[in-house]
Amino acid sequence: MAFLLVSAYLLLTPAQAAPVENGAVMETLTSQILLSNKSEHYLAQVRPPGTSRQIPQTIIIGVRKGGTRALLEMLDVHPNIVVAATEVHFFDWDENYVKGIDWYRSLMPFSYENQITIEKTPGYFTSPQAPERIHDMNSSIKLLLILRDPTERVLIFPIEARRL
Repeated sequence: MAFLLVSAYLLLTPAQAAPVENGAVMETLTSQILLSNKSEHYLAQVRPPGTSRQIPQTIIIGVRKGGTRALLEMLDVHPNIVVAATEVHFFDWDENYVKGIDWYRSLMPFSYENQITIEKTPGYFTSPQAPERIHDMNSSIKLLLILRDPTERVLIFPIEARRL
């Protein structure tokens, strides 16, 4: 996707008078076109024609070290699925929830009408207020719950903690 955006940008912008090193060109394009995919939000992303930011139709919830990130990355390969870059924590953190639905929507990627927008925040599974807030936003939203055998989680958690 980024390659297509860079290609479109190069076709639509006038050629530069002086040659520029490849590193400088890429840095300029990156700053002008979109934030890194690891960004907290998509505010600086260029809006492709015919797209808009959609409230997610699906939210992935689950337990820590349960495989929610792996599922999100597998789904992101599909061309009709777009995913939020980070865990938003909109429904479980009061300081984010009070910012409102427009703030939440601004954190979603641009998508075409036929694409499904997915957000992943495992913390919604353990939050007492998240279910009602999610239902109030969209009563027909699909929740994908990822669980893991507790014994496997206990065994893998110390290994993962050492990596941090």
